[in-house]
Amino acid sequence: MNKLFGTDGIRGRANKFPMTVDIAQALGISVSKILSKKRDARKKVVIGKDTRTSGDMFEAALSSGICAGGFDAILLGILPTPAVAYITQLLDADAGFMISASHNPPQDNGIKIFSSDGYKLSDQLESEIESYLLAKSWENDNLDNYGKILHYADAHQQYINYVKGTVTDSWSNELSLVVDCANGAASTVAKPIFESLFNSVTMIHEFADGKSINKNCGAMDTHSLQETVLAKNADIGIAFDGDADRLVLCDHKGEILNGDHILAICGRFLLENNNLPQNTIVATQYSNMGLDEAIRLSGGNVIRVLNGDRYVIEKMREKNLMLGGEASGHLIFKQFSTTGDGLVAALQVLDVMHQTKSKLAQLKQCISFYPQVIQNVAVREKKDFQTMPSVMKIINQVNEKLAEKGRTLIRYSGTENKVRIMIEGKNHQEIKKFADAIAQEIQIYIGLLDQ
Repeated sequence: MNKLFGTDGIRGRANKFPMTVDIAQALGISVSKILSKKRDARKKVVIGKDTRTSGDMFEAALSSGICAGGFDAILLGILPTPAVAYITQLLDADAGFMISASHNPPQDNGIKIFSSDGYKLSDQLESEIESYLLAKSWENDNLDNYGKILHYADAHQQYINYVKGTVTDSWSNELSLVVDCANGAASTVAKPIFESLFNSVTMIHEFADGKSINKNCGAMDTHSLQETVLAKNADIGIAFDGDADRLVLCDHKGEILNGDHILAICGRFLLENNNLPQNTIVATQYSNMGLDEAIRLSGGNVIRVLNGDRYVIEKMREKNLMLGGEASGHLIFKQFSTTGDGLVAALQVLDVMHQTKSKLAQLKQCISFYPQVIQNVAVREKKDFQTMPSVMKIINQVNEKLAEKGRTLIRYSGTENKVRIMIEGKNHQEIKKFADAIAQEIQIYIGLLDQ
């Protein structure tokens, strides 16, 4: 099991393992050494960051490691994560690094890595990098070859132009928008993008403020977005997370739409216009069954993968599919982007509104969510469920009763000693009883003794 990499790069509290400057420097050297094995290595990587105060020290540490490994480090400054993926391809770089903890609080930070084609690294390659780093295989073997630290001043404008280029139709400028940048990376690009396309744009939490990133704002807390939409009588509210790879929307009534809403709206629109390859989208285990039903009613299909946008993208690449995402708001429109891009996704939804001449509140009616119950059980050990016969018996009984009208998702937390029980079904009272029964049986076997 990886000691550094999680589901989306390395992440944690700044100045605490694994997010320390020595790890960042060693990571820079390790990746450079691995990339050096490529015959066509261009000897350059790009680095972007969000607004977090700790971003500067990680940028410096990572850059020094990259230069020590013989590669040039091209600094992009504060930019969304998808912008780093895009610029990595644009500059024909060997890799791209994004310094960000995404939706996490200001005291956290992280490092995501993109390959030369703009896609996130595979589990296998992350494991190779980690083994190389932890074994300190990079020490004292590069005595005469050093890289340079460079700056790419055109990165922001290049990304702005790219995002605007994902929509080609003439816009109905009468739409009014409220845009929440979460005091994060979107603060450097969102205003010129939306103000160049729409006449009425209200920006909130639009400052590059690393101490306030994601705090009571953005995709993680939409209260101020909803209040501003209602106060301004706006048509739509748009909220990004700290690195702008995630999108949450608000309709003119102040009601929130998540990633499943957006997948249903865009998926059905593409299906109805015969523009969805294989009539299929990709979602994770955490998307509601209502999404499957909405897409199925339009003649489409949903493929499920493990949680994490990179698993969505891997399946999309494998099957040559165009649309996928997560309920959390990571949306991938593969004809435009190699990773989740909140700004591109926002424009795609606005394009659907424009072409159908529909309000967001109307469009979201295409999906009806199944009731869902979630329970957490604190446990003293993470024991294989298959070794607990009575637990498996009741899980199997529940699955048989739900059949195709519901589902269970029961797993251990990756960060805590807890079992997470999620059940979906048509009848809330029924699935609550099912969840209680499973939780009680797990508690008997491995629950904390003092509970």
